[in-house]
Amino acid sequence: MTPAESFVRLFESITMVTVCLWITGFILFCVEFFQPMHGVAYALGTALFGAAFITRMIYGSAGEAFMFIFITAVLLFCVHCVSVATQKRDWLKVARIQKAGERKRRYGSLIDSIGIANTPIDLTGNATINEINLVVYSETPIQQGERVKISKITTDKIIVERVSD
Repeated sequence: MTPAESFVRLFESITMVTVCLWITGFILFCVEFFQPMHGVAYALGTALFGAAFITRMIYGSAGEAFMFIFITAVLLFCVHCVSVATQKRDWLKVARIQKAGERKRRYGSLIDSIGIANTPIDLTGNATINEINLVVYSETPIQQGERVKISKITTDKIIVERVSD
């Protein structure tokens, strides 16, 4: 038997149920690679892959099922390589955007509020503003005990500046 005949034989006895289960499981795995959902898509994809492999074993031979599993593993490895190579990690961007939005909602009302530097602020430091202890950022050095004012809140920083008396 030639490799081409073997490949055709691998897929000639496959059922539509197996194809649908396998494709849906593969899609869920791809979704989890590129947009992680805390393992939900992995769990569902694994269950669907398992069901597809079981139906493949029922309607085919063990050798055909093994080849089916091998091809699936190779395809999943390729998807993993693509996700690593492209660094497609939208969930990190979404997390940063949500965190930034949360920071602005939480501390946005403190802009122009005045407080005291608890530590020396040399790029980063600690300040208490309106009885809230915050990690803050300043482009100019500020000594401990000096008065500071929140001038801006960005996606990753609460920026303060020294208040002159």
